[in-house]
Amino acid sequence: MQKRSKYCLLLFLFVSMIVSVTSLSYHVQSAYAQEQPSNNTESNATINNINVQIQTFENLSNFFGTPMFFETSHNSIGSITISTNPLKTQDSYYATGILRDVGNVTDRATYITTQLANGKSTSMGKGNFTTSDGDIANYTGQDVGNTDSSGVETYKGIQIFSSDPEGKLGFLDNVIGIYVYKYLPNGTTTGTIWEWK
Repeated sequence: MQKRSKYCLLLFLFVSMIVSVTSLSYHVQSAYAQEQPSNNTESNATINNINVQIQTFENLSNFFGTPMFFETSHNSIGSITISTNPLKTQDSYYATGILRDVGNVTDRATYITTQLANGKSTSMGKGNFTTSDGDIANYTGQDVGNTDSSGVETYKGIQIFSSDPEGKLGFLDNVIGIYVYKYLPNGTTTGTIWEWK
């Protein structure tokens, strides 16, 4: 009987977490769905004495502060079509970036994306940040996407991190990240993550 109670409690907590993440992702999308060109600027930032050209979204930076991660390169590893009605793909990538208080990290992830009507999509996935000396922080992510008339794909979502609290990436344990990634038709990708404190 105790095992059944524990199982029910774990199931309840898991379902509650999924509902919370889904709701939070929806609210983040709703709050920032209306892009304002004047709020989307390019600038230079210095993180750990490294100059990085970044694309910032002033409305998010004003709310969440300085981003904790800037992507510096992005390479698609592969894409597999899972279903065609609706179109659902499994997409994997390898990226590098600058993480606050750490410096260079790699980001590897796989997301499953479901295409909806009018250029909209939803994605869920898992990935990890890895330092050059092998410390790892895992994350799960969920986002909503939009492809505009010029072919720019924008994904806005949330990541929940887990890591060894004693490791170099220990500060990421239980951190919630809010992100915006843009995929431009010319192959350029920009990605920025803010910590939700």
